[in-house]
Amino acid sequence: MNATLVLVQPDGSLKEIPLTKQVTVMGRQTDCQLRIPSAGVSRHHCEVVLSEGGVKVRDLGSSNGTFVNKQKVEQKDLSPGDMISIGGLVFVLRVDGKPQFIDAEDAIEDGLVEGVSGDQPAAKPSAPTLTPGSAFVPKPQPKPAGKKSLIDSDPDGSSVGDFNFLDEDDEDLKKQPKL
Repeated sequence: MNATLVLVQPDGSLKEIPLTKQVTVMGRQTDCQLRIPSAGVSRHHCEVVLSEGGVKVRDLGSSNGTFVNKQKVEQKDLSPGDMISIGGLVFVLRVDGKPQFIDAEDAIEDGLVEGVSGDQPAAKPSAPTLTPGSAFVPKPQPKPAGKKSLIDSDPDGSSVGDFNFLDEDDEDLKKQPKL
């Protein structure tokens, strides 16, 4: 099985992230395989598990929850085309090339969950204003020596994603010491 998560950005661009390990942990912490340093994402937010039986997502006790197709889940078996929403981001699961086409606008509308606290219904999201360095736009930066790029391959062949989603309002996260 060839599985990828496709990050859908409001500007219509897509970023494909191959799932090459049996377990891919998504979160803010530096030891996560898919690192998303955003205030809405917990240190160890959720994990995507590949098995012979398919793909599943499991919430790891996150503060803001993990959503599949706008439904809050603790654990859920996934199908191709399912949308995983965490911390204001939408990922579409692609398995063996399906779905072949992903409409970014539809995916954002059908998958994004904002303003959810506990089991409260989400408010309809407004279109975010994008500026360089704001949420959803990875900052292009030169690769420092010894530092992984946005998607690098570890020696064991796994993919590692590291996104910079901090915007100007996330000053508290910028001040946190790096581990």
